[in-house]
Formats: sequence, structure tokens, C-alpha cells
Amino acid sequence: MAEAATDLRPAPESAPPSADPAASTPPPPTPETVVVPSSPSGTYIMVRDRFTIFCDRPLPSLDMPNALAYEVADRKQEGRPLYALVCRPDMPARISVMRVLKGLEIPAVLHMVDWGVAEWPLLERKCVIVIYHRPLGGKVMDSHYGGAKRIADHVFARTVVKPIAEGLIEMGLKGITHRAIRPDNLYYIDEQKTKIVLGDCVTSVPAHDQPVLLEPIESGMAQPSGRGGGNYADDMYAFGASVLMIALGRNPLAGMADAEIIRRKIQIGSYAALVGDERVPMALIECLRGMLTDDVEQRWQPTNIDLWLNGKRLTPIQAKSEPQSQRPLRFADMEFHSIRPLSYAMYQNWDKALSIINDGSLEVWIRRGLELNDLADAIASAIKGTGAALGKADADDIIIARVLMLLDPKAPIRHRDFRLFTEGFGSSLSTAMLRKQKLQPYTDFITRELWRYWIVAQVKYNVDNQQYEGVFRELKNYLKDQNSGAGIERCVYELNEWQPCMSPLIADQYVMEVKGVLPALDAVAKTANTKVWPVDRHIGAFLRARYAKGTGSQIDAMNDQRPDRATIGMLSVLAIVQWRLGPEALYGLAQWIGGLMGPVVNSYQNRTKRKEIEKELPKLIRKGNLAEIFNYLDNPQERQMDAEGFTWAKAEYAAAEKLVYDLEHGQVDRQESAMLTGRQAGAAGAGFIMFLTYLIILLGKVF
Repeated sequence: MAEAATDLRPAPESAPPSADPAASTPPPPTPETVVVPSSPSGTYIMVRDRFTIFCDRPLPSLDMPNALAYEVADRKQEGRPLYALVCRPDMPARISVMRVLKGLEIPAVLHMVDWGVAEWPLLERKCVIVIYHRPLGGKVMDSHYGGAKRIADHVFARTVVKPIAEGLIEMGLKGITHRAIRPDNLYYIDEQKTKIVLGDCVTSVPAHDQPVLLEPIESGMAQPSGRGGGNYADDMYAFGASVLMIALGRNPLAGMADAEIIRRKIQIGSYAALVGDERVPMALIECLRGMLTDDVEQRWQPTNIDLWLNGKRLTPIQAKSEPQSQRPLRFADMEFHSIRPLSYAMYQNWDKALSIINDGSLEVWIRRGLELNDLADAIASAIKGTGAALGKADADDIIIARVLMLLDPKAPIRHRDFRLFTEGFGSSLSTAMLRKQKLQPYTDFITRELWRYWIVAQVKYNVDNQQYEGVFRELKNYLKDQNSGAGIERCVYELNEWQPCMSPLIADQYVMEVKGVLPALDAVAKTANTKVWPVDRHIGAFLRARYAKGTGSQIDAMNDQRPDRATIGMLSVLAIVQWRLGPEALYGLAQWIGGLMGPVVNSYQNRTKRKEIEKELPKLIRKGNLAEIFNYLDNPQERQMDAEGFTWAKAEYAAAEKLVYDLEHGQVDRQESAMLTGRQAGAAGAGFIMFLTYLIILLGKVF
């Protein structure tokens, strides 16, 4: 459905009415809910000439935190229950996952019928639209804050655990993590409410919409946009926490702050923190312990669930306890006997953390209380190395960040309010840029090499970490380059394969591929400020990241300090894209480009040539072919002739200037002056004699 054609018209009278009994009852508002203007009555858009999406028929009960739901009718299969999710334009969608899931029918996973980019009239711009098979039984739980009807214990495993586990296995075989498993994203696909399916997982970045309650300790510490794609173990944890909530019929930690939830999980373990004093069905205890264990290596895999479902008892998982110090370390009016609770408290009390680092009490406690000399040595080395490399004002925050990485290597990288995993950096940067948030933390993350310190702090070798090291070194080079085609804009496109171009000129067109850039610019040419270049920093970076072999040298030319060479370089960027990818004619863009060619025209020294160009250029503009315009304006032969003529003219002018100067100042040799005068007189006399001869011959013929 990429770049699907749309049509906005009055809705047909035969359109089917809403079948959702809860459509008129909106769910509890969330901070992520987007407000859109009300639609004109009876309007719809057509997608692929098949799917009718009704703009005035929202389905609030099927909304996602970053996408709104609307009714859909299928022209080829009338009566087929479908609905569409229209994604927020300021939230990156998981395009790569959409491309895999489209058309696949995975057991216990909501069937994605189609997806694409289309004009959405309520926002007056293009948006990603995902079309799903409509669950007729509604959500299993309206929200993770509310309650749900309990499912009988004797059918719980067969109704909930078995199908969802099978769905996760199939997604795992496709190399996909769901990262949006929560009770309010589980649906009854049938009206009888006998079959449960996993809901949408593509309308926001991985795990962005997940409550801290449902995320593992480490992922819960990260900011929502920086949690990353994760792995199967993360989905299993979210699945286990969701099973617990459904089995209890409510959220056992409702009203508790996120920081307190994480602290409690760290202190007593996830299972104990979530279950507390609740009465969990006996049949589920073993399964919940397996899925909610905090040790990733011990967390249940699909084979464990299959064995459990078939009645085989598994060895109870014993949580590994952290080393405990008999002598506590006092910090922030609390006493700590182990490292991880202390690490989280230091992050929560960032400004106080430096005190126990600088006075040496942390290092002494680790050496004497825990007898972890290697860790103490690493902390001492980090403090010394950071202090030597940076000034005191910049070093303090980096020292705290590095110490936290060493104390808790599994945790995300934490630098004051900025906290994420390396794999989540790209999606987080994209989200921040789309939402116009401050980008300084992201540039600091790269330039101050926080990513490298985190990789060094990891206890276990991971080949992915080495790949990240190469990636971030390249990003650092991009940030050093202030020219168009580089900078933080280049970073975001390099890290996100399907990131649409965020140039203010064409952002509303949702351009994900290079071939869409020129048509988008052509479409906005009538309304754009034609005094500015059509290639801004975002478009330059987008082309360099997506089409480096085709536009690299042209973008380099565009960064020339000379206005005429920079302008012709800008034209060459667009010309080569049109020549290789089309379309054949770009009338609006050609008109826009033509008005910017003043520096190029004026770079010709021959006034006659400039007038000729000014006369011919409008004819070429009307053809809409940028390559022809470029070839005409930057013709090598014409350029050479103009340069040679200008050089000859300058030489003649210089000679004449010198002669005049010498004559005025008496510096010309007398003999040379006499010879010059004689030549001039001889030439004048010869001319006079020739005139008399011609006159006598003419008179002789007449008389």
C-alpha cells in the first residue's frame, strides 16, 4: 500500500454500521493520546481501490496509545470485519516488522491484512495506516489500571497461556519480538470470547507503550523510546506479568510509582514484588516463577512452557542472590548491603552520588565489604581516566555515569535524565527529533563515548557490542562534519532504515525512499518559499544515507564555499536523482530551481553569454528536466571558452592599463615612442592615400 492513492468523498449510504458495542465509550485517557480535529460528516478515504476507511467512524475501544482506530470496509470481501490504526506522525512506526507480518496468519496474533502510507484528511498529511482483522470480543482488560473478568482456573492455561506462547514461538521464528504484550493489548477474536490473540506491535517503537510493571528490571529503567527491540526473554517476562494480572483480574501494583516498582523488584525480585500477598492460582505459580525470574538465562523458553502444559514438573528456579556486605554503606539516609540497590539509589539521587565516589567510601566498601577488588580497580581507573580527559565541570556527570555502568552492567546507560540501551539509541533519537525534543543528550552520548564505556563495562562478550562500536565511531565522524549531508541528521537516517525524511519541506509527504523525494518537492513547489534551496540539511542527509553512491560527490560540491559552485552542486544532486530514478518531468521543482540559478548565470564573464542563458533557461524550465538544465548551465566546453576569453580579455586590459600608465608618467622609451608615433602616422597617411585613389577612380568612371 506504499504511497497509496486516496480519495475523499461523501460516504456511500450502503456503508455498514458500527459493530463495536463499546465504540461510543472511550477508554481512560493516557498521556500519549493524540487529539485530532473532528472530521467532516460522511467522509472516507480509499486505499488500493479496495479498503474504505471511514474518517467519521472512530473505534475508541481499539485505539492504541500512538494510533487511533477507525472502521474499515473491504470491497472485495463485503462484511469482513476489519479496522484501521492511523499512526501518529510524531512516533516512528516499526516498518520493518510490518513488511514481515503483512498477510501472515500467525496463531494467536492479530492478523495484519495490509499497511501503507496514505493521505489522512483529519491531519492534512500522510500517515502510516495499518489494517487489521477486527477482534469481535474486545479487549481482555480495558486498561492495565482497570479490572477484568477472571478466567476460570481450570481453563486458564488452555485459553491464555498455550495460544499466546505458540504465537510468540511463530514470531520468534520470523525473527520478530512483539514488545507490546500487556493485558489491554490482548483481544478476544470471537464474539463468544473463547480465543485470545496478541494485539498490535508496530504502531510505536519497541516497548514504548509498556508500563514499567510489565518490563524486566533493566528495560524498565530505560526511557520508553530507548528500550530497544529486546529479545524473546523480554516478551516472556511481559507475558508472565500479563498472565498474573489476568489471573488476578486487576493490577496488583496499581497506583505505585514507577521508581518504587523498580526499587521493589531489585530488592526482593520481580515475582515477589508483583505477587506480594495476592492469592495466585496454584496451577500458575510454577509458570509465573519461570517467566518472571530476573535471571535472563534462567527465564523460561518455549520448550519450558510446552513441558509445563503437558504436565511435566520442572525444577524450581532459585534466584541467584547478590553478594552481601556485613558492613553497610550509608547513602541518601539509607543503608545498603549489596551493589544493585545502591546503584539504583545513586541514579535516583544523582547529585549526591558524587560524594561517595570522590571521598573513596564507595571504593573502600567494595574492596573490604564485598571483596570485589577487580570492580574497585575498574572504578578507580574510570575516575582517574575521566578526570584527566575532561575538565571538572564536564567530568562529574561522566564519572557518575561510568561508575553506574560498572556497578550494574545490565542496566541501561544512564546520564542524568538520559537513559537507554545502545540498541535503542536509533529509535530514541528518531522519536526525539520527530517530537522536537532537545538533542544535546544524544550528541553527548556519541561524542563523549558513553557507548564505549558501557561496552567495556559488560561482563560477557557480545558480538553485537563490537558492531555497535563500529557504528558509533562512524556517527562520531558525522557529528564532526558540519556540512550538509552529515551532522545529527545523518545519524538518524543511518540508524533507522525506514525513517521517513524529516525535512520541513516534505515531512507531511512521509517519504521513506529516495525515489519519493523529487515528486514530494515538486508537489510542494507551489506553496514553498522558493527563495530557499529545495535541498536542506535533512534532505541532504537522507540522500547521503540512502543513496550515497549516487549523490556523494554532488553533495560535496553543494558544500563548496563559492556560491555559484554550491548552487550548481545543489542542482546536480537533484538532477542525478531524476536522471536515475525519475520522474521524467518536474515542472514545479524546475520552476523553483530556475529562480535560484542567479549565482550560476552570473558566474559567466561574457555578458553576451549571460543574456543568451537568460533567454534559453525558461525554455528548459518548461520541460521540467533538471538534468538538461544542469548540462546547459555547466557545459564544460562553454565554461572553458568563457574562462579562456576572460583570461585573454584580462591580459589585453592589463596591457592597455600599463601603456596608459607609462605614457602618463613618461616611462615609455623615446625611440619606442617615436616608432609608435611613426607607425600611427604612416597608417593614417596610407589610409588617406587609399581614400584619394579610390575617389579619383570613381570620378573617372563617372565622367
